[in-house]
Amino acid sequence: MNDSIIPVYVLTGFLGSGKTTILNRILDHAKTKGIKPAILLNEVGDVNIEGQLIEADIPMSELLGGCICCTSRGDLGLELVELAREHKPEVIWIESTGVAQPLEIMDGITEASLYAKLELKNVVTVVDSRHLLDRMRIGSGKTFKLMKEQIRAANILVLNKVDLVQTEDLTELQEALASWNSAAKVIVTTRGELDPAVLYAETQPLHAHMHRHAQESAPIHVHDEHCNHDHKDDHVHHHHDHHQHSIVSEFHDHVNVVTYYFQSAIDSVAFENFLKQLPESIYRAKGIVTFRDTASLFLFQYAYKEVDFLRITPQKSVNNVAVFIGEGFSQSELLERLEKLES
Repeated sequence: MNDSIIPVYVLTGFLGSGKTTILNRILDHAKTKGIKPAILLNEVGDVNIEGQLIEADIPMSELLGGCICCTSRGDLGLELVELAREHKPEVIWIESTGVAQPLEIMDGITEASLYAKLELKNVVTVVDSRHLLDRMRIGSGKTFKLMKEQIRAANILVLNKVDLVQTEDLTELQEALASWNSAAKVIVTTRGELDPAVLYAETQPLHAHMHRHAQESAPIHVHDEHCNHDHKDDHVHHHHDHHQHSIVSEFHDHVNVVTYYFQSAIDSVAFENFLKQLPESIYRAKGIVTFRDTASLFLFQYAYKEVDFLRITPQKSVNNVAVFIGEGFSQSELLERLEKLES
């Protein structure tokens, strides 16, 4: 790594694509190779689940309650400069929220480079194979547009969860990626299993790639299409619901986030059934929970009807909390069901 100029890498991709799994592999790789990383994590919710589990000796900044590309974009540059100056890392990784527009993040990094020696190297977009395939079948919608723009902005594409699609579907997906972004390097994975070294590899320069894309297609205004609001008045609506211990937030005029803090342990079977019955309009859920039948803490992940539990032993105090992200779902009904889990 260059001692004077700090390389910056962006890890993006729609909700539930597998970014956090890959980030953990990146951190393990850095530790093995003796590389000093710093992390900037962005969440649309008011609590960062994964950030609570990152080792305390890794410098980390958190941007919560909004996505980098709009409500938190001004903070992005400040956080990057502070990370660079205070901790002097050898590499900085930015994990953006799943609803962020990468081009805006790239602009923010470029602005930060005016005040610190930073260089944007690679934009890595993680793609959920099953989810993208289903969106391709529908062929329209705000989510599909955003997924395509996240793909177009990258110079490395990780086509993840390929075990969930058929061989002929995988071929269709690869052809779609090539049509949207022929310049990007494509890495095919299951459960994010890859050698992080490939993410540091030299690829087609981002500036040249974006210039080529601008020439070949119409100007990109997907952030406006996805958000449908004026950036001058970017804001996030937060309100505390009438239910206790919960926060309901609205982003991008259609993406809703519910954060719920558990006050007691819950039944593991009831909670797993609750997750499996979530409506399709909830794209993503994650959190840390304590079950009545065990003293251990568990990290849970829900993405596109898949549920995963991992027993964890945090090195620091963490909250028992669940975050739900989606659009058009009944927030009051969700909160009522959560409260019943604790009764």
